[in-house]
Amino acid sequence: MSKPEKRYFTIHLMSTGSKKPFKMTFDHHIARLLFIFGVIVLLFFFIGIFTFFPKALQYDKIKAENDILIQDRIKVTKILSDYNQIRQMDQYIRSVLGSDLKIPEGDSSAYDSMAITQMEATQKPEEVARISFLDNVPIYPPVDGYITQGFLVNRVFGGDNHFGVDVVATEGEPIKASASGVVVLSNWTPDLGNTVIIYHSGGYFTIYGHNQRNYVEAHQYLNRGDVIGFVGNTGKSKGPHLHFEIWKEGKPVNPQDMVYSYKLSDKSLKNVER
Repeated sequence: MSKPEKRYFTIHLMSTGSKKPFKMTFDHHIARLLFIFGVIVLLFFFIGIFTFFPKALQYDKIKAENDILIQDRIKVTKILSDYNQIRQMDQYIRSVLGSDLKIPEGDSSAYDSMAITQMEATQKPEEVARISFLDNVPIYPPVDGYITQGFLVNRVFGGDNHFGVDVVATEGEPIKASASGVVVLSNWTPDLGNTVIIYHSGGYFTIYGHNQRNYVEAHQYLNRGDVIGFVGNTGKSKGPHLHFEIWKEGKPVNPQDMVYSYKLSDKSLKNVER
């Protein structure tokens, strides 16, 4: 019984500059391996195109989003740095004034900044210091209006939390600083729209949201009653109003416990049911 003849394949490569062609001969086993190898290479090539080509098209978009995230992180780092500097300044001022500095209770109108100038001549130095310190406590109403949603901290269902009050007012009405302090944020946020955050001594922060536009810039020093923005309807809002929050040492405080006039203007559902 005769053995089957081996099959061979020959490749000829012709060159215009050479009369003798390049010739390469190999048997059918090697040809099969080369064919399989070529199919695998083409398969990986097409997989690579369909996998990485769409990502390459989105490179500019992803890079732009990454740049925005980097800028936001830089801003947050800057705010935290400013906050630490302000806290150090606050601790220094407290060490100079003394740790027994007390804040008198009562209506904020009795300690208006104009009254301080008139009382300096008759009051003792320590009493004037107490009144000046009260200028940094957020007890002044940012806007006059009616509260339609009050302060709510639900420790069971955290999603129901409302760490401030919503004060309905005329759109475009000036918003005033509730106390003297330094602006740490004046920018747009997804939930509160145009937002201003002010740091006050004593560990207080106040937040003013949904502003039509902001009138102040970060690092700007404000006196109590200075205009910081205007009532608006930006962010997640259903109508012109001011969202006002007070925080002390990282914990939310009910603004109605601080601003006397807001106790009398509560028209929220919670107040109606009482």
